[in-house]
Amino acid sequence: MTDTIMQRLRTETRSWHEALEATSFSLALLDRTLPLEHYVAQLTAYRIILETLETQLAESADPAIVAVWRDELAKTHLVELDLEFFDTVPITAIPVETLDVAQDFASSIRHHGSTDPASLLGFLYVMEGSTLGGLELAPHIRATFELEGSRGMAYYSSGDRTRWEQFGARMNAIPTCRTAHDSILTTADIGYRWIADTIATLSRDDQPDSALR
Repeated sequence: MTDTIMQRLRTETRSWHEALEATSFSLALLDRTLPLEHYVAQLTAYRIILETLETQLAESADPAIVAVWRDELAKTHLVELDLEFFDTVPITAIPVETLDVAQDFASSIRHHGSTDPASLLGFLYVMEGSTLGGLELAPHIRATFELEGSRGMAYYSSGDRTRWEQFGARMNAIPTCRTAHDSILTTADIGYRWIADTIATLSRDDQPDSALR
């Protein structure tokens, strides 16, 4: 029996999950020692990435994207709420390298959107999975920065297992051939590489691998 696209994504990107969990950024989150500036910097980078990806997805007429994308998957407005909450953190506290990587990731998204629109679903898998994983990080973020409810962590508290299951079901229902699945897997891999590069700019001991551009 042929694996579904979600099964392949889960299996073939597992090493990325393990690598990202081992970064000093992620470990500092779990240890509750992450500097606020690094948290805000990650959110700033994610706003650039998500705004680009969600615009591409919402404007696409590609049948696969139309079948999968829903407005409820949009997260840019949640990141913006968090950044408004932390508006006292100066933009100068955000590493230029972090913003550069985010802009390069956004350029990669636009490139794939123009050349192979359905492949954007690989990027969506990465970013939607980020919020699901955020459910485990949320208590640590809340404790580290002494937050209440979702204030300052609207993005990281937005994970929804039911929404994830519905997203997965729509992904698996796409009538695409193995070649199309391969392109989605490729962009998922590229997406994780860009996220790793982004996190590396905020991790004291990590050096980014060269991202696929």
